[in-house]
Amino acid sequence: MRRLFLLALWTCAAGAPTYAASPLYLSPDVPTTEAATLTTLLPWGVVRYDGSVPAYAPFFTTPGMPVLDAIHKLDGKSDWLFSVEAASDFGGALPTLADPRDVVLFDGASGTYAVVFCGAAVGIPAYANVDALYQNDDTGPLIVSFDVPTSIGALTFDPSDLVRFRRTGAGCGDWALTAGNPIFDASAAGAGVPTSANVIGADAFTGRFVLAFDVPVTLGPPGPTTYVPGQLVSWDGVSFALFEPLAGWPISGGVDGLSLLPNPGRVPPTMLVNKAPGGDLSLSWQGSCSEGGEDYGIYEGTIGTWYGHTWVDCSDAGGDRVETITPGVGNRYYLVVARHAYEEGSYGINSSGAERPVGVAACVAAQAISPCPP
Repeated sequence: MRRLFLLALWTCAAGAPTYAASPLYLSPDVPTTEAATLTTLLPWGVVRYDGSVPAYAPFFTTPGMPVLDAIHKLDGKSDWLFSVEAASDFGGALPTLADPRDVVLFDGASGTYAVVFCGAAVGIPAYANVDALYQNDDTGPLIVSFDVPTSIGALTFDPSDLVRFRRTGAGCGDWALTAGNPIFDASAAGAGVPTSANVIGADAFTGRFVLAFDVPVTLGPPGPTTYVPGQLVSWDGVSFALFEPLAGWPISGGVDGLSLLPNPGRVPPTMLVNKAPGGDLSLSWQGSCSEGGEDYGIYEGTIGTWYGHTWVDCSDAGGDRVETITPGVGNRYYLVVARHAYEEGSYGINSSGAERPVGVAACVAAQAISPCPP
């Protein structure tokens, strides 16, 4: 008799099919007309790019038309972080002006804006501007970059450095520099990033930084290779590479705001299973707790040989969170894992509260585990 033991849902990894580029969120530094559809992208808006035609789809517009110097999509549903080029109250959404050194949270659930990082209070000088930012998860450290060489206490950071602050309390001034700053030292990366270049957009995923520069910049190794505005560049600790060419983005416009998809997240530990024709199984599940869970992989393992699971399906066809699979021989268990093109999420936790290991063969090579948003 075949028995089925069904467990929590999560994403898949390497040795599996190749996927299209994962979507990105972008904002330009000036009104920018992309080539394919002659659509003008506005610097107070966020567009979603996925490489299709049209590649740039308007996604979000901030009130008051502030020029967005930095953007970041959080794991929480419709939650964003922003920094602005000039002081703004977001069309009256803030009770006071947000300074270019500040970081503003948009809470998608309540539709409200709030300053969550007060640059002046944490020692950022008045001449500096936060022009790139991200968080690895919604409760983790805040990583920022500045538009000019910036001194905070005894430390001076170049315009292409990435600097990490940790929370020390609940207030917008309750942040402090962490040890080991900068976490991306531009002068020490490969042959070094020229001081004439400025990182104006940044994000990261497992073991890799993704950067946008304001001017053409020559980097190596390998190379040297020259990258121009509108090309996103990655650094993995050893070498630079072209991460995404952004089809149709003109060299005259900078990528002032950059955000990868949020972490893939965690799927609730419930699954519905129905028999399908021919002995197949129809599996259905609830969505990930994070908006980064844009797709899902299904893993199968043998009961008794725990943690030997491997992928059997690496995409939720139709995006309806229902898939039909042909089960293997014997007593089997199944996991569903949230994923996007760059990372997979958690495989769930075992009875002792520890994270289950990744699959023997996985749909996506890298994994990111982060708490579900509150």
